[in-house]
Formats: sequence, C-alpha cells, structure tokens
Amino acid sequence: MSAIRRFADTHPFWFVVALSIFQPALAIPVVAVGKALGTSLEPIRLAVPVVQSVFIIWFIWTMGWSRACGLTGTVRNAYLLIFPAIVHFVPALLHGTVSIPAAGVSLFFFAVLTTGISEEGLTRGVAIPLLLRYGKWAAVLLAAVMFSLGHLTNAFFQDLSLFAWIEVFAATFGMGVLYGALLLRTGSLLPLIYLHTIEDYIYVTSGTAGPYVAVPLGFGPHLLLSGAYILAGLLLMFTVTEEDIAERMLGGTAEGAGAA
Repeated sequence: MSAIRRFADTHPFWFVVALSIFQPALAIPVVAVGKALGTSLEPIRLAVPVVQSVFIIWFIWTMGWSRACGLTGTVRNAYLLIFPAIVHFVPALLHGTVSIPAAGVSLFFFAVLTTGISEEGLTRGVAIPLLLRYGKWAAVLLAAVMFSLGHLTNAFFQDLSLFAWIEVFAATFGMGVLYGALLLRTGSLLPLIYLHTIEDYIYVTSGTAGPYVAVPLGFGPHLLLSGAYILAGLLLMFTVTEEDIAERMLGGTAEGAGAA
C-alpha cells in the first residue's frame, strides 16, 4: 500500500481518476458472471453495489484514511442536513408511493444503502480530501463531475434516451455539489450515506425511478431539483473555513487550498 499512498500523495488528481474508473468497473465482472450463470437482472443489480461498497470501505480503512474521509469522528453543523432531508421527499410528495412486493422492499433498501456507501465513499470520502490540494472549489466540482460520470454504469441496466441521460447527469451533478459542501461543513461522511440512501429509496418507492416506475419524475422537476442542490451547495461553499479544509485534506498543506 505504500506505493499506492505515494502515488495518491504525488498525483492526487490522476489517482482519483484511476480509482473512479476502477471502482465502477467492478460492475463488469459481476455482470459478466451473472449473465454467464443465467442470473436475472435484479440480483445482479444488488450484487454490484455490494461489491463496490465492500471494496471502498476496505480501501479507506487499509489506507488509514478513515478520519480524513469522514467515516469516523463527530458531525458538525447537523442543522445543514435538514434541507436535503426535506427536498429528497419531493418525488413522494408529488407522486405518492407505489405498491412493491414485500421481498422487494428489503431487497431494494439494501441495494440503495450499499449504493450510497460505495458512491459516497469514493466521490466524497476519497476524492474530495485528495483533491483539496487544488482548492476547495476544484475539489467539490471535480468530485461532482466524477460522481455524474460514474452513473454511466446505468447503461448496463437501463436503455436511456438522450434527455434521460441529461436528467441523470444534471441531478447527480447537483447532488454532488451539495454533498461535497456538506462533507466539508459537517466533517462526516455518514450523514451523506444516510441521505443518499433515503433519496434513492424515495425514487424507488414513489415510482419515479428504478424497477417500479409508474410516472417518471420528469425533465423539468429534475432540473429544478438539480438547480436547488447546486445553489445550496455553492452558498455553503462560501462558508467553508480553513479549519474545515485542514481537517479533511489528505496530503499537502491547507494554506493554498483555503485561498482557492
């Protein structure tokens, strides 16, 4: 692991790029094995985030980054979590809920939980602390872009139109900006995992996304939500302090990052 740490410290951007390719790519052998065994789609969709979440938690702990990545420590400024917690219920408020088989409730909750762990662990927990070397704005925005691009693996499971892909990228980029700012202000990754799980589960149970789609949320509402996330995230970024940055940064020094 010493060589990996050295590469992360000397080339943080390329390290994050490499990890952002490797972790989603773990889906490829899982899908290949599942299809070779004639497994139906749903178990494969569950297996992919499980493998990815186990990998990222193991990686963070093995690298000794659990504190900087926000997996341990305290949660500061918890009131900032109220806004996303409320907004994540918008799909349910607009469309209510759909009927889901009893087995599906537990199955998809576990699936979205492991998805939250894998995606937050990578794009917030690892990417932002490493990219803070380039400044807080670059760290949060680059991590948000990587978070959006990571959703290209949806192509394994869904046949999306151009407008649907724009929706996906807009929604995930907005969420990435807000969650990145929240990581710096709260100092913890755990609330973001919970919020991510809630958001995905609301989409599934409201029938606006996922395997039980009744009425898709729509292009307009998705863009409005994305805009709200981006605005809230940018406002929060102006309140990020030198102490916030120093606590999260992996490698380098905080002086240049705080001024950026």
